[in-house]
Amino acid sequence: MNPFFFGNSKQPLYGVYHPPRAHTARPTAVVLCYPLWQEYMRAHRAFRQLAMLLSKAGFSVLRFDYFGTGDSAGESDAGDVSRWTHDIATAIDELKDTAGVTKVSLVGLRVGASLAAAVAAERKDLDRIVLWDPVVAGKPYVEKMVLTEQADAGARRDATLGTIGIKGFPLTSRMRQGLEHIDLRDLTAPASGRMIMTVSDERAEFVAFRDAMAGRRIGLTYRHIPSAGNWDEIDQFGSALLPQSIIQGIVACLTDAEVA
Repeated sequence: MNPFFFGNSKQPLYGVYHPPRAHTARPTAVVLCYPLWQEYMRAHRAFRQLAMLLSKAGFSVLRFDYFGTGDSAGESDAGDVSRWTHDIATAIDELKDTAGVTKVSLVGLRVGASLAAAVAAERKDLDRIVLWDPVVAGKPYVEKMVLTEQADAGARRDATLGTIGIKGFPLTSRMRQGLEHIDLRDLTAPASGRMIMTVSDERAEFVAFRDAMAGRRIGLTYRHIPSAGNWDEIDQFGSALLPQSIIQGIVACLTDAEVA
């Protein structure tokens, strides 16, 4: 693992590069797109293991923190959806240069998957886009977090303007507006690459997204791999979630080690 900073020198992003450990490096590389806030905390160990397994399989891998999150530059209330999608694009370009490849795959979890899908609509250098338990509709996702936080804090249920604290993380009005506009059912087809949705359970929102893509004749491979997927479980805040079966399934998908 090689930790480093990249991107704009005045607002650098923090990343960890995992070079390929196989005898022969693969011609594509992989960028991992984290979820946000408490889900980031729960997913960090899983992403580290996924990166190591992909590295062992011969991929160059980059996992990184968005602007205003983790160890990247920026105050925690400075980021938004537009900036985070830009950060993914920056990470793709950085990994292409570092690994010397022309094609990159994206693996995004929860909001990270939603952001990756948005980026994929404009990139012609992608191989696979793996959407892992994606946030299909942003508005109910935000509403659940806000209502849960308000219930815990005894806050007024209509106190929805301005910046709200979500388990110690700020949700600004700008962040909220961007997240609430997420609706993968209106997704534009990827400009390149194959889109794969990998889900830990068959929630109604996942099935609705799958059916919407089929109805619009947008290619989507749907894989249900039963495993732990309660990323947003507030009571488990700070505890790692390590769903081995789905991690191994994503590696198999990217290495073509499973039947399509």
